[in-house]
Amino acid sequence: MDKLQELINTLSEDDKREFRIFINRQKSKKQRKDLDLFELINEQTLANEIHNKLYKTPNKVAYHTLRKRLLKHLTDFIVLKQIDHDTTATSSIAGLISLATYLFKNQRNDFGWRTLNKAEKVALENEHYELLNNIYQLQIDVSDSEFAPDINLIYKKWKNNKELVDENETANIAYNFIKRELKEVKMKGQDKDLEKIIDQLLKKYGLDNLVFQRPQFLYKVLDLTRKVLLSKKDFYSLELYIIKICEKLNKTHEFSKHDHFYKINILYMISHILYRNRKFKASNTYLALMNEAMKEYNNSYFHQFYPKYTMLQAANFTYLNQNKKSIELLSTVPEKEIKKMSVENQLYIKMNLVVFYGNEMFYKEANQILQTFNHSDNWLEKKMGVEWVLKKNLIEIILQYELGHIDIVLNRIRAFGSNYSKLFNHPLYNRVSLFIKTIKAILDTPDIIQNKVFIEHVKNTFVSVDSEQEDLQAMAFYAWLKAKMTNKKYYDVLLDIVNTRY
Repeated sequence: MDKLQELINTLSEDDKREFRIFINRQKSKKQRKDLDLFELINEQTLANEIHNKLYKTPNKVAYHTLRKRLLKHLTDFIVLKQIDHDTTATSSIAGLISLATYLFKNQRNDFGWRTLNKAEKVALENEHYELLNNIYQLQIDVSDSEFAPDINLIYKKWKNNKELVDENETANIAYNFIKRELKEVKMKGQDKDLEKIIDQLLKKYGLDNLVFQRPQFLYKVLDLTRKVLLSKKDFYSLELYIIKICEKLNKTHEFSKHDHFYKINILYMISHILYRNRKFKASNTYLALMNEAMKEYNNSYFHQFYPKYTMLQAANFTYLNQNKKSIELLSTVPEKEIKKMSVENQLYIKMNLVVFYGNEMFYKEANQILQTFNHSDNWLEKKMGVEWVLKKNLIEIILQYELGHIDIVLNRIRAFGSNYSKLFNHPLYNRVSLFIKTIKAILDTPDIIQNKVFIEHVKNTFVSVDSEQEDLQAMAFYAWLKAKMTNKKYYDVLLDIVNTRY
């Protein structure tokens, strides 16, 4: 693909509107060929047609110069956009270093050193060791200034920081080896001891103690492990691993302002895995700690974590027999908070509300929310993933069944079978296929739902693992079938199944 075409394709429609304003910022020309070129590429115009539309007579030199100019404008725009969206101190520090370099070149040494000292302070507070390395090297370069401290002091700081830079580089290399190992476990579905794999790699690179001094690195390792174990539905191993690691972290490290982000994330990880393991009160206890952390440092991370916190709290309340409280929590999220959320989080909230309304048998309200999605399944898969869309379609089938729209249910079942047939070959999704077949059997022969042999078959089919290790979401679908077979209210059956320990 053409380089410019590829770059323009990465921009959203909002980005493209902003770029048109950006390219016209100097207003030096009434007609801009670079903007014309942008529009033609954006419209997927063929390369030979672009040249003909821009020039009356062939001019390859002018065309290539124009392409270079557009590429520079796009690069400048994207860089500024990245800086604007950078929630870390990286851009701020890099900007201060650039300003200091400019000042030194123009013999403004006093101002330059004050700027460089400020950059050093911010970099130290945020543990940006690579940028500190650049700062100390620049300090050494301009150490002959009357405003500079003793060069030996600068050298000592550089040397100490260089050790931290080396540690960071080694940690990053080890992280990527761990990432590769875990990816293989995830892709091949291997039953390996993940804790052993990680411990061996950390020891190999001499990072087994360092990892507990750097919450950022620990968080990255935990997040990787979490994704692998969640993909395998191995929630219980994950709980034991994360809590064990976090207890060790609390004994060896005190969280500070610069690693506060990782503290909140780790608290959420624990809360979420406790929820998946049906320890709802314990999950809410960790969520309370998370909420306290979100409010620290002048609410600096409050809005960023608010959607996750609220949705998990609502989910816990549902299984603590407080479903109406769950509905209230999500349906009254302030509009200003919703606008700050990503599209993904907005969809998660809507889907959770659909489920909570369904628990109360408010099927029309649940269906009304589903109708507001306004996107194809292909679009939703790109945003949310195939598993999320699969569950959405299952929930739609159940809702249409409850609303008595049997023709719609049959059509959805047919579409579901053709869309996800390949996925059903995977062991984790085998029961999804069985669930759909069971609904079809009930529709074809309604009386079968009272048949004792059929009821026993359904139970043996869906309750196939130790209840202590059953997937919470799988339980919800089985609870719906059981409610139909026992003629009981679905929400009561759900609570009974979820909160029963054998």
